[in-house]
Amino acid sequence: MLKRMPFKQYLILLAKGLFVMLLMLTWSLQQVAGRWIMPVTPITIWTFLSWLLCYPNLRAKFSDLYSKNNAGMESYKTKALKLHQQDISSNHKGYRWSSNGVATNPWTYSHDSTQSTDEILNPIFVFCEHLWITFLLILCGPIVMVVLMLTKLGKSLLHKLG
Repeated sequence: MLKRMPFKQYLILLAKGLFVMLLMLTWSLQQVAGRWIMPVTPITIWTFLSWLLCYPNLRAKFSDLYSKNNAGMESYKTKALKLHQQDISSNHKGYRWSSNGVATNPWTYSHDSTQSTDEILNPIFVFCEHLWITFLLILCGPIVMVVLMLTKLGKSLLHKLG
């Protein structure tokens, strides 16, 4: 199911999930007699073992979830401008201001993008998206690993029988 990875890559992937793991464990911190302690509870053990054993393998397996090539988010202004330009190009042909059947409007926008916060919010959106994926992989890591192992076992049994 999962390929054996070099120890250095394992440590790098482990470090990438450290922030989320520590964030998850801070919820169980308690102040007792002026000191902060972290009680060992089943959820603490689950989180720690999931981060230590499952997360690096799952992050390597689902590396496409962490790609930076996704479309990101788009503001409503940018979407509205694109729809407006599509509407003009498809419905306004043959008018006085068009040349050779191509819609060219001299009074259209002088820029092809709106003054919006797309460029500012996209990195924040991608960071939060990756944070959420890491949170889910740490929290549900052992369950996902068991499901992956069972599907691989089922496929190998079907391959042997069929």
